[in-house]
Amino acid sequence: MRKIIRVGLSLLMVLFISEISIAQKIETKNGIKTISNGRKPKPQKGVPSKVTLTEDMRFGEGDDPETAFSQVAFFVVTDEGHVIASDIKDKKVKVYDADGNFLRNIGKSGQGPGEFQIPGGLVLTPNNELMIEDPMGRRLAFFTLDGEFIKNVSTADKMSLVNLITDADGNYLGRQLGIEGKKMYSETKKYDNDLNPVFTMDKVEFEIPIPGSGVKIDIMDMIPLYLFDSSGNVFYGRNRDYEIKVFKPEGTHIRSIRKDFKPVKVTQEDIDMILERLPGGMMGGLDPTEFFEFPEEFPPFQTFTLDEKDRLLIRTWEKGKEEGAYVVDVFDAEGRFISQFETKLDIRIWKGDRVYGLEENEDGFMVIKRYKASWKN
Repeated sequence: MRKIIRVGLSLLMVLFISEISIAQKIETKNGIKTISNGRKPKPQKGVPSKVTLTEDMRFGEGDDPETAFSQVAFFVVTDEGHVIASDIKDKKVKVYDADGNFLRNIGKSGQGPGEFQIPGGLVLTPNNELMIEDPMGRRLAFFTLDGEFIKNVSTADKMSLVNLITDADGNYLGRQLGIEGKKMYSETKKYDNDLNPVFTMDKVEFEIPIPGSGVKIDIMDMIPLYLFDSSGNVFYGRNRDYEIKVFKPEGTHIRSIRKDFKPVKVTQEDIDMILERLPGGMMGGLDPTEFFEFPEEFPPFQTFTLDEKDRLLIRTWEKGKEEGAYVVDVFDAEGRFISQFETKLDIRIWKGDRVYGLEENEDGFMVIKRYKASWKN
């Protein structure tokens, strides 16, 4: 009898632990709602949870160096479906129509009006202008979508302002680098239309890496992630923990989205792949291993994006069954887990039923791909 009781208790404990691993818990404290999702949460009943992605177009592929990518880094998509991408190795901004045909270059390498040293991030402004980051030149270059130069805006009063995005009202989110004493810092801020700071989401400090000193930066802890949703709220994640913080437009922290996860070991193959994909020109010919180090385990996620219904899609480091694929966690607009799927596509933009991202082609070159997306229960 005692053996039966012990077995029964063991089974109950297993069931209890299993329920914890799939549970969703919502609690509010000090005005902040926290949605905690277990490692394997149950999808919600009656909610479309299965997404199918079907490739239908590629951009920047081919043998012609004038029209193909050397090293694509950032891109935007216009309302007409045109893709505008910065090729940082080729130092060009390339434009393609919705059918993947090359149309033109915008700007050129240089230091004069309408030129840039290395094109970085791209932004489509509410005025339907294209803004190109020129971090080496410490300025922002504005063009029409037809490629006509409009103006430069200096960022010389900021040491390094990069990775800008904008909302429907022309406010910005960006990351500013600076130096304080013997340390560097990275501040993630919201800015108004004139690039005046509105509020700071996070500030990360780290020692300045000097070759031979032994001081290095954890490459996985350098770049935070942030997005505007359709209401102008800010989604922010540092990727140290599986937590996405949501801020109201004026800066109030209102929600945190969390999920349990199983860490993935970092292999030498992973390290080689990441170093190979560092943006060209970033290191100026220096050995990146003198500046960066890698943790033993990957952080919870790589990137995240929002679709037009503000569903949150988080690309994790959990590898899929197919080589090059990773697991993507999907949450509803409130942060409740919906589903998981696997894809090779590093999803960057979701417009209607079209999804755009970066993906290696069969020859090992990174291109932009467009997929058609469909949701089912």
